[in-house]
Amino acid sequence: MSNLKILKKLATNNNAIFGLTVIFITLIVAIFAPYIAPHGPNEQHLLDRLNPPSMKHPLGTDGHGRDLLSRIIFGSRISLMIGLISIGIGLGLGVPLGLTAGYFGGIYEEIVMRGIDILMSFPGILLALVVVAILGPGLFNVMVAIGVWSIPIFTRMVRGSTLSIKEEEFIEAARSIGLGDFKIILKQVLPNCLAPILVLSSLRLATAILSAAALSFLGLGAQPPTPDWGAMLSAGREYLRVAWWFSTFPGLAIMFVVLGFNLLGDGLRDILDPKMRGNIR
Repeated sequence: MSNLKILKKLATNNNAIFGLTVIFITLIVAIFAPYIAPHGPNEQHLLDRLNPPSMKHPLGTDGHGRDLLSRIIFGSRISLMIGLISIGIGLGLGVPLGLTAGYFGGIYEEIVMRGIDILMSFPGILLALVVVAILGPGLFNVMVAIGVWSIPIFTRMVRGSTLSIKEEEFIEAARSIGLGDFKIILKQVLPNCLAPILVLSSLRLATAILSAAALSFLGLGAQPPTPDWGAMLSAGREYLRVAWWFSTFPGLAIMFVVLGFNLLGDGLRDILDPKMRGNIR
């Protein structure tokens, strides 16, 4: 499918357009956070503790008198960074493993896939919890944990695509003109795997952001006073009866960003490879 056709289909896909719009707004907010936020993310106004939404603080304040709007704006940086770096880890290790396992097969494939099966035997969030428990709580360790969780998912998907692609006639043609195995993998197999990789990456970004928020909610992610959405949600639990805005607005921020990536992934799946409908999540 040509780039022009992809763009035309993208422009008519409501899910993809809505998802792209949400992601674009979040990205702009994250990049220009210091210029958009009305206050510093850790700037305290103790006389304004737990103030409801007002002209001075449009989304209210938290238990330390910090402006919630400013903290949510700066928190977008944390969430996007966690999503991108953790998925980068999953892609950086999972894609090469899937390509080589699917292409070469044999004992190497058995070793790789049995290791992947062991990782897949753990529920995803439990695997992330184990990694964080080993490494300790913290923002970087959460990114590593979610990245490790993503490796087997990318590996299995790319291996499946590679097994199908390597049987195609153009692969035989590449071998017949003397291309080596690694050149075939890089120039023939990988480009034909890009569509499912792109779709899965978008869906996994949503999962990564949601999982990072869950770990921070449990106190295992970003530590105070970092403006992390999951940690803000957790801190607001104590004030649900008297300050509903404390938890509500960080929760809505998580919901909209995760929804944006999910809708973009669904739209890309429909555009790039309708056969994948319902097969990945």
